[in-house]
Amino acid sequence: MLGKVVAVQSGLDSIANKLRNKGYYVTDFNGTSEPIDAMIYSEQVGYQTPPEITSSRILLNNQYVVMLNADELEEDEIINRVDAIR
Repeated sequence: MLGKVVAVQSGLDSIANKLRNKGYYVTDFNGTSEPIDAMIYSEQVGYQTPPEITSSRILLNNQYVVMLNADELEEDEIINRVDAIR
């Protein structure tokens, strides 16, 4: 897969839709076997099940996954940080 893969916690639909509109592949935490470039989560939304993360899914080009807390960042800032991932 060529684009960035962004795992977005269920319930953060507005952020997920904005990322999709920018052309990113958006999935839930356990919905892909592709390496994940970024994970967006929120404690405010609730946390149903922990994501199943393995080292092969969080490494891409020798970089680790970027974790972004939607409780601490505005949606536009989250988008800008995902855009900045190389």
